[in-house]
Amino acid sequence: MRQDLFIPLFEWLIGGSRIGGSYNPYYGSQTEDPAKAAWGQRIFNYTVYIEKIDDTEYLRAAVWSGLRAFQSCPEEEITRAAFDCEADSLPQVEAWLTAQRDAFFAEP
Repeated sequence: MRQDLFIPLFEWLIGGSRIGGSYNPYYGSQTEDPAKAAWGQRIFNYTVYIEKIDDTEYLRAAVWSGLRAFQSCPEEEITRAAFDCEADSLPQVEAWLTAQRDAFFAEP
């Protein structure tokens, strides 16, 4: 049985951005067998973050696989989704990420 994905609180994602600081991106990953080392396993990676463009905040989620960090993964290997930037969107984020993860591990 797969573990639930961890989704941080909206307030944590906002971080200190409202008082001159920055947003807090969250990164997570899961493997086929969490009891074993990640090396040699398929790895599902995800991130939840807020992006600000022209004074508008966007809640984003992205997924990719393998050992690469998000910042060094080629754009064509990343799948992204956007959500309303509010705490009520987090269940939608979790549902989207869970569907992406389940599809990833369902592939042979």
